Amino acid sequence: MPKKAVAHAKDYGNDVVILDTAGRLHVDTELMHELERIKEAVTVDEVLLVVDAMAGQDAVNVAKAFNEAVAVDGIILTKTDGDTRGGAALSVKAVTGKPIKFQGTGEKLDDLEVFHPARMASRILGMGDVLTLIEKAQAT
Repeated sequence: MPKKAVAHAKDYGNDVVILDTAGRLHVDTELMHELERIKEAVTVDEVLLVVDAMAGQDAVNVAKAFNEAVAVDGIILTKTDGDTRGGAALSVKAVTGKPIKFQGTGEKLDDLEVFHPARMASRILGMGDVLTLIEKAQAT
């Protein structure tokens, strides 16, 4: 299926294809092998792992397993608009050595934002994300 998607995109002049796999647990060996097969089937420019910021320390196990299976290039941290401070961000970055590139702050398409490490550090330290608050106030 991934090969067909890439071929279809080329036929219609698209130069970007996002292959989004179904959610899976790192302990499900068959689904992890499926990821490996997908990566082998097509040439990819970037592999991004989506991690739930509320997953806590289990995010470390997920990130480690996925990185070992498909060598991720970066992380997308979701649910950063929730109550969690985002300590998982530090752990995931540490265990993979890969950058957190984006963060999800809601359910809409425009709720995917570039990740700012200093802002997350402020949240983790309990100081809040003042810069984002100022930016949102200025935008309204």
